[in-house]
Amino acid sequence: MRALARLPLDASAFAAKYGPWVVIAGASEGTGECYARELAAMGLNLVLVSRRKDALVALGEALNAAHGIEYRAVVQDLTEDGAGLAIVQAAADLDVGLYISNAGADNFARFFEDGTAGAHRLVRMNIVTLVDASNGFGQRFLERGKGGLIIMASGAGLGGQPNLAMYSATKAFEISFGESLWAEYAERGIDVIAVAAPMMATPMLLRTVPEGFDISFAYEPADVTHNALAGLLAGEPIQIVPDGPGQEKQPQVEADRKARLVGFVEFNKQFAKG
Repeated sequence: MRALARLPLDASAFAAKYGPWVVIAGASEGTGECYARELAAMGLNLVLVSRRKDALVALGEALNAAHGIEYRAVVQDLTEDGAGLAIVQAAADLDVGLYISNAGADNFARFFEDGTAGAHRLVRMNIVTLVDASNGFGQRFLERGKGGLIIMASGAGLGGQPNLAMYSATKAFEISFGESLWAEYAERGIDVIAVAAPMMATPMLLRTVPEGFDISFAYEPADVTHNALAGLLAGEPIQIVPDGPGQEKQPQVEADRKARLVGFVEFNKQFAKG
């Protein structure tokens, strides 16, 4: 697998800022499981959300045994109507300091030939559920004076791709949505980071690629999720992991997008004064 240098992360500072409970939507395997394992090692309690109860319980029990953390398994399909509201309600009695939107990837599709059922499913999962859950937890973060939101988007959201029309479009929404929330709320104690994730060697990738397909170009998911946690604590609005055509330019794209956001934050301050 492809190497990715890990960024420094102060686990004690992270736990103090975003504890005691973290909600992970899409937690049964892959990047969601990686987040769960690292956060549990920090001593944070977890609300694990996915469609697969057995996988959630197995993961939660393992982390409880290893780290003594509490967990709650919430069975919820992220593509269903009302999923975001249901996730917020499932954690209504807990002091949640961090929400991780970690919806799964989608297979290739041909937009005109395949109809719109899959397209609407992606809109519900990557937009509607994200909006409702972020709003619900965000209101709570404002009340407590601090909190965090990690949005696992994709490098596909940086531009259109063939056979990924809806996936790319909804991931572009996630990136812009996360950046905008960062600009609105960073100075009010709420940290938001949008992660333009690369191709990763997750169980989903291994299930979908043809047998014998070379995945040596894929990143280790635990490295990607670690750096997302580090970026959130560092106050970064976006993290682009270099991947695909033009990857050598992507670090500059990340820097330019942040500079643009900072410029708009300052502009809005002047506009408000006027």
